[in-house]
Amino acid sequence: MIKCKVCGEEIDYEAKFCPQCGAAVKSIDDKQRLKKEDNNSLSSSTSSKKSNKKEKNKNASHQQNLVRTFSFTKLIYLVLFLVVVGVVIIYSSGIFDSSVPVVPTQFNDKNNPHAGVDLNNLEQINTYEEFLKKNPRDKETLLNLAHLLNDSGLKAKAIERYNDYLKLDPQNADVLVDMGVCYFETGKNDDAIAAMEKALKYQPRHQIAHLNLGIVNSAAGNSLKAVEWWKKAVEINPTNEIGKKAEELIKTH
Repeated sequence: MIKCKVCGEEIDYEAKFCPQCGAAVKSIDDKQRLKKEDNNSLSSSTSSKKSNKKEKNKNASHQQNLVRTFSFTKLIYLVLFLVVVGVVIIYSSGIFDSSVPVVPTQFNDKNNPHAGVDLNNLEQINTYEEFLKKNPRDKETLLNLAHLLNDSGLKAKAIERYNDYLKLDPQNADVLVDMGVCYFETGKNDDAIAAMEKALKYQPRHQIAHLNLGIVNSAAGNSLKAVEWWKKAVEINPTNEIGKKAEELIKTH
């Protein structure tokens, strides 16, 4: 209960007007309610500040974690980059070069055997193929086609045509050596050795065959055998290009 400020009559707390004099009643507890609301507001504000502080701390911690993760990722990429650069430098310097290119008996300066088939070669190959359909036993065309296929990097097809030629001229040592080169460049070391050793049966002092047999045996892991073949190549002629190359290979193996 509260008292009316006008007539002093006791009136109910919830009443808006005094039942005795009709005066409007303003609850004295309004101030207390306002004070409580202010206290609640202050409490809420304080809680909000604490919450904001926690959120800021959380965000700061998250950012620190992101920075650590980003730095670690950068470190990984840097290490990978350095590894790749190192590998490129090593390969470009030739440290991993384990094989020596074999030497064909036929040299063609116009064609790079590693460059693929250009349009001119392709046209010439087709011309030879068409001619051989009508003249399958023409040895000159067969050999020209085999050499062109070899020079164009088409080793498997070149081997087929070399075999076609050897059916007509089986004792041609140069063709056997060139076919051996194709076998070697397609990873068939045993076939390469067999073809080149067969060439030596028909031409025992075939210097390129000796040189190449050393190279193929070296690639196959037979270092001692390789040196034997190179020594024989030097004995045949130590002053020409093939002999000097064989001598150089002996010194480096």
